[in-house]
Amino acid sequence: MNELGNSGRRNFLLISKSLVAAWMLGRIPVSRGDDDRQLESIMRIQGQICRTRLASEDALPRKLAGDLFYQGTHILTHGAFRDLAAAYSQPGRRMVAAGGGCDDGIGAVRTGVADLGGMCCPVRGSRAEGMPYRLVAHDYKAVIAHPDSRVTQVSLAQLRKIARGEIARWSVLGGPDRAIALVARKHCPDYFEPVRHLLLDNRPTWSARGIYVDTDEQITDTVSRYPAALGLVSWVFVKPLAESGRLRVLAVDGRHPGQGRDYPLLGPLSVVYARWNDTSMRPFFDYLYGPTGQRILGRLLLPVSAREAGYAPSAVA
Repeated sequence: MNELGNSGRRNFLLISKSLVAAWMLGRIPVSRGDDDRQLESIMRIQGQICRTRLASEDALPRKLAGDLFYQGTHILTHGAFRDLAAAYSQPGRRMVAAGGGCDDGIGAVRTGVADLGGMCCPVRGSRAEGMPYRLVAHDYKAVIAHPDSRVTQVSLAQLRKIARGEIARWSVLGGPDRAIALVARKHCPDYFEPVRHLLLDNRPTWSARGIYVDTDEQITDTVSRYPAALGLVSWVFVKPLAESGRLRVLAVDGRHPGQGRDYPLLGPLSVVYARWNDTSMRPFFDYLYGPTGQRILGRLLLPVSAREAGYAPSAVA
């Protein structure tokens, strides 16, 4: 499918999912006047979210001869690759990073638009299966609530029940007696997705009480405004909002995102490519798995070492 087709499809899905999300709001069980007012508030928020600007994610920088071009999951783009591109590029070598999703990255590599395609789902079982790839990091999935929430933690068992609709009220978690409004993306429904597998045995059967949106930005925006909301979203987009006091991050079984491999909600971040170009790719991967690249990755993601990725760096990186 060409780029114009993909853009039109994404815009159509954005409008459709936003309308479905607004309809789903009417199915959240409420029993108090405060809940009614909160419901009206989130419906107004949803109307604003429908107009979220996505053009910056779809825009493709111009690729020049000799450039190493990346397109794909916006988690890698915003979480590390734009910073990596700025730090890595110098006279004679340049890396360019554009956003999008997993399928955008796969398509861009297959059509020759990009050299590297970013994925936030495992390559195996996706449309990229069979393509060469490198694992570069893991994404932390943060559980977020409104900053005024009294709840500070949740167990993985409780989170599973929330995702399935078996826990429906904040009082079960130690909060007020109001409905939990789960805000989520039905992310890559036809791919194996590790966090969805952990919570739902990889079936896209999220709670019927959920509010389903199209972007991570919509999740953070909704949760930051609506006191009854609970979201699950990449730490890349949560950390600055949590540090500014706009979101509360809930510990999961006593662990917070950013605290290493013991955190239970992790997802792989990989890059796929059509063929290995030693001249342009080796210097970049040497840099990525080297100390500076690992430090940049580690700001928002859990870096993967060259050994874990099965990559043999040059003798002099």
